[in-house]
Amino acid sequence: MLTEARVNYLRIVTAALAAMVVFFIYGFLVHGMLIAKDYRPYPEGVYRSGEAAQRHMPFGLAGIFLAILIFAIIYAQACAGKYNIGGGARLGLLFGVFMAGAFVAVNYSTIQISRKLAVELAVSELIEWTLVGTVVGLIYKPANPG
Repeated sequence: MLTEARVNYLRIVTAALAAMVVFFIYGFLVHGMLIAKDYRPYPEGVYRSGEAAQRHMPFGLAGIFLAILIFAIIYAQACAGKYNIGGGARLGLLFGVFMAGAFVAVNYSTIQISRKLAVELAVSELIEWTLVGTVVGLIYKPANPG
C-alpha cells in the first residue's frame, strides 16, 4: 500500500476527470447512438424519458465521477509501483466484470428489459471500464515513484 507521501492526489483527480470524459464519449457513442434503439421499446417507468433523464443528469455526472475517482484511488493503491496502461486496463476490466454482475445482472433480474439489451449493457460495461482503466493507467503516476 502506498504511503501518504507518495500518493499524487492531483494526478488521481486529473486521471479521474480524463477518464470521465472518455466514459461519457464512449457512453454517448454506444448508448446514445449504437444501441439507442434497444432502449426505445421500454415505456417511461422502466427508463426515464429523454427530458426527465436530462433533469436528473447532475446526479449521474456526480455518481460517475465519484465511481471513477474511487477507481483511480484504488489503482493508485493497488498497483504497487507498476503504474502503466496495461495495469490500468486490467483493473478496468475487473471493474467491468464487477459492474456487469452488480449492475447489469441485477437490473436484468429486477426490471423488464430484454436479454439482448442486458447483454449489450454487460459488454458495454467491460469495454467502458477497460477504457477508464487505460486512461487512469496512462495518466496516474505517484508523487515520488520509487
